[in-house]
Amino acid sequence: MEKFAVKYRWLAVVALVAAAAPMRAAPAEKTPVLTGVVEEYSAAQHRFVVKDETGRQVAFTWTRDTKFNGVVATGAKVSVRYTPQDKAPNVAQTVGILK
Repeated sequence: MEKFAVKYRWLAVVALVAAAAPMRAAPAEKTPVLTGVVEEYSAAQHRFVVKDETGRQVAFTWTRDTKFNGVVATGAKVSVRYTPQDKAPNVAQTVGILK
């Protein structure tokens, strides 16, 4: 009878571990980063456009949670960590001014 109880106790432990496995958090996706030169800037619209080294222009907007490391202005070289958006400008999380 004791062997029977031990066997089912281990079965219960294995079942709990298997059930808890999907609860683990998935690894976080890396936040995209774009480095380039500010081509357009509008403080009134909270919007700026960065041209990367391939010539691609990417639009960004910012919120009160966006962290700035310096002053953004047309012609400034920046590194932008952002949240991609489908049909709107990407939301800048951090904007670093590069030398």
